[in-house]
Amino acid sequence: MKLVFTKNDQHEISVTRKHGEETTEFKYIDMIKGLIDVKKLDEPEFVGEFTDAEKGSVLSMIKHINNEVDEFYSEEDVEVE
Repeated sequence: MKLVFTKNDQHEISVTRKHGEETTEFKYIDMIKGLIDVKKLDEPEFVGEFTDAEKGSVLSMIKHINNEVDEFYSEEDVEVE
């Protein structure tokens, strides 16, 4: 599952969620459900003119989310043992 960030000519950014070939409207709850299933976000796609700072911010956010998910599931494995 990945997030696709699109910037239009008015510099407005929209986000969609892509899983396989299916692209859907972004909703936080759907992202969380997807994280429960696949346990990580893939590297995002950028459509339009994004600055290096904007890309860096998004990549940092994705990395942070993935780290939190990894930590959650690794703690869950320890509790089961």
